[in-house]
This record gives sequence, C-alpha cells and structure tokens, in this order.
Amino acid sequence: MEVEAFLADAVQAAAGKLSALGIGWQVLSAPGFPVRHDRIGIGVLVRLTDRAEQGPHRLAVRLLGPDGEPRPLGRAPDGSEVRELTAPFEVRGSPGSATFALNFDGLVFEAPGTYAFAIEVDGAERKRLAFRVQRQPAPAPAEVSTGGYL
Repeated sequence: MEVEAFLADAVQAAAGKLSALGIGWQVLSAPGFPVRHDRIGIGVLVRLTDRAEQGPHRLAVRLLGPDGEPRPLGRAPDGSEVRELTAPFEVRGSPGSATFALNFDGLVFEAPGTYAFAIEVDGAERKRLAFRVQRQPAPAPAEVSTGGYL
C-alpha cells in the first residue's frame, strides 16, 4: 500500500482525480494568536499494490499540535469536539486506488509552532504532513523622503 498526500488551500475529488488550489505550502502566518484559519485542504491518494490488500479499509486523519497531542478539527452535531476524522473505504481491482479530498474550515491555532496532520490507514500511520504556524513578520519600515534641490 502506498499513500501520497499534500496540503493545499482547497481540494476537490471527482471521478478518481484530485483537483487543488494552492498546493504544497508549509507555513501559515498570522498577525496574532489565537488565530482562526479559513480553510486547509488535504489531498490523499491511497494506492493498493497487492491483490491481498483488496477489501474494506479505514482512513483516519488527526491534527497534532506542537506538543504532539491531537487538536480539535471541529465540532460534532452534539457540540462535542472532533479530534479524528474517519472514513471507511474499499478498493476493488489490482492495482486499485482511492482518492480523498478533505477540507477543514475554521481551524483555530492557539499558539505558533509546528503542527502536523497524521494520516492513518487501518490504524497504522502512513503519512505525516507537517507545517509551521508563525507570527506574521512586521512590515519593513517605509522610506519617506521629502525636499528637493534648489
């Protein structure tokens, strides 16, 4: 089994293909903390390379904070925090593949640091997408000159 994944601004899946905007970033900048980010997309492609791998599987995604602990991905309808997103899937045929387009809206980052999305298939971590959340650098001072020559 091979798992490929990437970070993006937004991802869409259709007909076994992934389409994405803003692929491959690794840094989010914020003016202050805590900060709410509008959307983070993850594209995941799971390829089964062996006929024995056919059948039911389970994808799981967690957001890990700088301390390595799972962070909230959102809220369930009952108001409880969701710290893991899961999706059952089945692939038929060899070779076969499954595509996933995951978009997380409104994630809150309490502090700067290195965060990561951990992607598991059948309980085993297959990919980790790390990114840094940092304070936005201060703008360079503007130069102003006045006056002239006589």
